[in-house]
Amino acid sequence: MTNKALQSLLERLNQNDTSSSLIYLRPLNANVYFAKIWIDKPQLNDSVTNSDDPSNFYLVKNNENIFLAIVFDMQRDLHWFVLPDYRGMGYLTTAMKDSIIPHLFLSRDEQRITIKEDEIGKDNFRASEKVAINLGFKAFEDGEYFLSGSPHTIINYNEGVDTQFTSERISELQKQINYLGRSLWAIQTEVEMNCGNTVYSDELKELVNQIRNHTWKLEDFYWSEKSK
Repeated sequence: MTNKALQSLLERLNQNDTSSSLIYLRPLNANVYFAKIWIDKPQLNDSVTNSDDPSNFYLVKNNENIFLAIVFDMQRDLHWFVLPDYRGMGYLTTAMKDSIIPHLFLSRDEQRITIKEDEIGKDNFRASEKVAINLGFKAFEDGEYFLSGSPHTIINYNEGVDTQFTSERISELQKQINYLGRSLWAIQTEVEMNCGNTVYSDELKELVNQIRNHTWKLEDFYWSEKSK
């Protein structure tokens, strides 16, 4: 993603405009969130070859609830962006050191980043390199920097903070599951009526039943979590 795209995402979050995206947040602390985001919501007319899964991000906000920095986790690389008005204040470095890097090392042994002056300009290069060095990244070659897991990141691991569903949200999700199940049932019916009872139509019917059963499994899960 480009800096422009990351800035646009931050601005939309601050305007509470998430109409075109699906955004799910898990707090790592009061100011840092791990996020799974579908930049574009799945649509009925999406190509069948479009199997994009959500992308992983980290979001940093200040005590005034303004999202001011974002880190795009590309596994083999990280791309971070800080809103211009909040650069040089240490928000990103603190969030990376205390929360983001420990969370990253739950799923990997080392982290690579690429910082190239000819791609991002002299000022952005200097700022990004300063952050990387302060975090312990070591320069390798051709603009690559590496950070390996350390006792610090292991001790300070952070899986995030659980948040409770509301009963209203559970009801909404049950309706979505029911809709998905009934939509698949309509497809199964069309297959059955056109081709008769086949192994495939039976497989679809079994999948329909499994999905619709989750309408109630979700409610059971909600109550079991609430009673903990």
